Amino acid sequence: MKKPLFKKSAIAIALTVAFSQHAYAQQAADTEPKLQRVEITGSSIKRTDNEAAASVQVLTRDDIERTGKHTILDLLRSSSATSTNVSSATASSGSFATGASGIEMRNLGKVSTLILVNGRRIAPYGLADGAQENFTNLDAIPTDAVERIEILKDGASAIYGSDAIAGVINIILRKDYEGGKVTVNYETADGFQDNRNRSVSAIYGYGDIDKQGFNTYITFEGYKRDGYSIGDMRGKYPDWYRKTPGHSTWDAKNTYSPTGNYFYNSAKIVALPGCPADQIDPADKLCKFDLLPYTGLTTNNKRYAAMSNTHFKIGANIDANFEFTTAGATNEYIVPPLATFSTTSPNIWYNAIDGKMIGPFFYPKLPVGNNGNSTSQAIELRARLLDTGNGFNFNRTESDQSRAMLDLSGTVGDYDWKSAAGYMTSSASKATRATSMKGYNDAIVNNTYKFGQKNDTALLESMFPVRTTKGKSKIAFFDATVSGAVAQLPAGPLSVAVGTDLRRESYEMSSSDNVLRGDLVGIFGLQVKDTVSHYAVFTEATVPVVKKLELSAALRADKTSGTEAHVSPKVGLKFNATETLLLRGTASGGFRAPNIVEAGNGLGRSAVSSPINDLRRCPIATELNKLVQNGANATTTDKAQANTFLSNECKGSVPSFTKSNPDLKPETSRSYTLGLVFEPVKNWTLALDYYNIERKNEIGTRDIGDVLKGEATLPAGQLVRVDSTATDNEFLTLVKKYAPSNTVNFQGIGQLGLIYNPYVNSGKTKASGVDFDIAGRVKIPNVGDLRLKLEGNYALNYQVFAVADNAYGINSAGNYDAKARLNTKLRASLKVGAFDHGTTVNYSGGYGLNSDDSLNYCATSGVSAANMPACERVRSLTTVDYNLAYSGIKNVKLALYINNLLNKDAQVNYRATFTTPQFRTFAASASYTF
Repeated sequence: MKKPLFKKSAIAIALTVAFSQHAYAQQAADTEPKLQRVEITGSSIKRTDNEAAASVQVLTRDDIERTGKHTILDLLRSSSATSTNVSSATASSGSFATGASGIEMRNLGKVSTLILVNGRRIAPYGLADGAQENFTNLDAIPTDAVERIEILKDGASAIYGSDAIAGVINIILRKDYEGGKVTVNYETADGFQDNRNRSVSAIYGYGDIDKQGFNTYITFEGYKRDGYSIGDMRGKYPDWYRKTPGHSTWDAKNTYSPTGNYFYNSAKIVALPGCPADQIDPADKLCKFDLLPYTGLTTNNKRYAAMSNTHFKIGANIDANFEFTTAGATNEYIVPPLATFSTTSPNIWYNAIDGKMIGPFFYPKLPVGNNGNSTSQAIELRARLLDTGNGFNFNRTESDQSRAMLDLSGTVGDYDWKSAAGYMTSSASKATRATSMKGYNDAIVNNTYKFGQKNDTALLESMFPVRTTKGKSKIAFFDATVSGAVAQLPAGPLSVAVGTDLRRESYEMSSSDNVLRGDLVGIFGLQVKDTVSHYAVFTEATVPVVKKLELSAALRADKTSGTEAHVSPKVGLKFNATETLLLRGTASGGFRAPNIVEAGNGLGRSAVSSPINDLRRCPIATELNKLVQNGANATTTDKAQANTFLSNECKGSVPSFTKSNPDLKPETSRSYTLGLVFEPVKNWTLALDYYNIERKNEIGTRDIGDVLKGEATLPAGQLVRVDSTATDNEFLTLVKKYAPSNTVNFQGIGQLGLIYNPYVNSGKTKASGVDFDIAGRVKIPNVGDLRLKLEGNYALNYQVFAVADNAYGINSAGNYDAKARLNTKLRASLKVGAFDHGTTVNYSGGYGLNSDDSLNYCATSGVSAANMPACERVRSLTTVDYNLAYSGIKNVKLALYINNLLNKDAQVNYRATFTTPQFRTFAASASYTF
């Protein structure tokens, strides 16, 4: 008779596949492996079977090596369950959290996905993303030390507490290692060698835990990635990009040139005498500068990570691990020399110390008699200040992180216990230059800055001082858990776990004083500093109800100082319906406690939100822009100016100020899953899991688009519009150059000035979908086992609540905000002798470009009828990756990786700013073991 699928011996055999989410180690099919009780992410109770009531995907060490990825971020992106919106390689130079990489699940944000290392948290990155989100920096984790990664695709606040709303990612490091290994890696793009990275890692361990009672190892890795600019990428941009809204002149040379141009008005710009002939535009005779080589797309990234682990026995029953990790990184952007500034555009920002708005401020024109002004009137000079190049202007982020932890575990009688204590820190500092309102104004008005010359460094420092943002987090923690069987029921043992989790956390993040005082034009900052304590007690039980039905239940109470206590429940059921079919489901409540930025002491934060669609001014700007773009003989310069005016209204920015709110409540969530695991034939399994999550009381500022929707009903003073008559007249003057009879205007509606947008509990999000996994193997005679795995996600629904409408918005699954509904990865591996082949087929479905703040994006953006089909839907994308490893040389392993083997182009996306094409990349790896 066929053995039941979920008998303990069968699980370790039949469910083991190359990329299985259901198994940890391969066992020979003709042996009966010794069963061991292990702890699976999502439970505190050890168990002998690997299937739980919730879905857990496992990336083993073999899986990791087959990907050819050398960063934790890239490893996690190899799963369809995760996505990212922050990467140290490509994050905007203007963002708060440069120099770090984060991950999320279910499109619910980084703060709703809990990242663990060896089952415990690590300190959040020193710089909060968006000046709000405290998240885990994946760059600080040494890749070569990873044994496996477990991805729990279900909420788990009842087990782990705050943040585990969308899921949990547990990165499990090696526990023991004997001998040594050195690995080198190199990766570059086909036809674009500037897109490259390389890394080196080494690990050495000594000691046999069984024979000598200890094992200790140390691992170190270094990583370097080269940055590149838009200029480096110039020939890689697709032709269609020029047809997208606001990008018709993406590569136009810049009128802020070293010699410069006098700007009288939008219809009259004149080059200064002395401009080199090769910099004169033959169409409009303006002096122009190619800025693209100075506009960075990716960072020059250098980082290291090291880890040491000592595993030892204390007596006969205590297993101990002392772990120490440390990491550091430097990220530098390619930035251009600074320039003079537009004198017609208003600037508005915030003085956090005095609590007041600054502006509208206008940069000064060059007075008559200024060394840069040869006219008889005050004039705007558009010029590039070359003496602020060559390293004077810079943008750099430096960070470091460490954790020391002692982990003890053992048994007392029939009970297992574990406990850990540790201390961790993370700090980061971002530095760059900005314009001093007084220093720049004085240098121009007092005629002290000399155009076209090398000026004194002290003068340049007064005009463009350094500004910094520094942050640091510290956490001390202790936890303890006891688990074991407390009773023998007819269907099996009743197992229970109880425990406690204590953490003391401090966080501070502050902009430099010149930012907080409002000295720097248009620069926003924050200042927060506080310490909080977290206390938790929890319990969990697995109850064999009847022979084939198991109930799991967990309850956790968390209290963060200064906020309300929260109780998180979870219930799960697992039913062996037949010998080959397991049914499972969970229902749980989750939460996220307010972090120190949101609820702690401090001056609050000011920031710029972008891109912003001004619902009142964007439609008008779109009409005006079309008149210029379609104007007979319109010059590139005029088209570029019109695109800039359009972008300011439809993809612009708006300043906002946000204050911490000590009265915030925790975010809460309700989620449930329902799924099955089926083995139709031996060695083939199918897992299918439906999930549904609703998150409430979301902490944040109201979405700016939502605020603008309800502008008419806002309290007086919450949204400030400013008089932009001067800027509007510049646009209208340019339009009349090509459409003299134009009557369209801005109707006295001023530009967005400032929004006061405090932290509140107001948001809600709903997400649902299906995770699926099919895995198995086929024995090929005289060749080997072909292992196959298909895993993916299909999003059914994703909706965000709009406060202004008092209703949920559109279903963004399959639209711009949530992107594709269907994402899959099909992996195959075949080992033949010393060769190990692997192939991955990646599929991402198509999606539309509409969103809550732009329900008919292509039409409202003025896309032509001919380009409408290309705009309305981003096509699906399929790529193929191939890897080959050779181990036929003693102690040596060589590997080759080709990603995007078929060299597929990037998807056409009319709404995105094109940054990087989709390259075919080649990577090689070599390791030596001793």
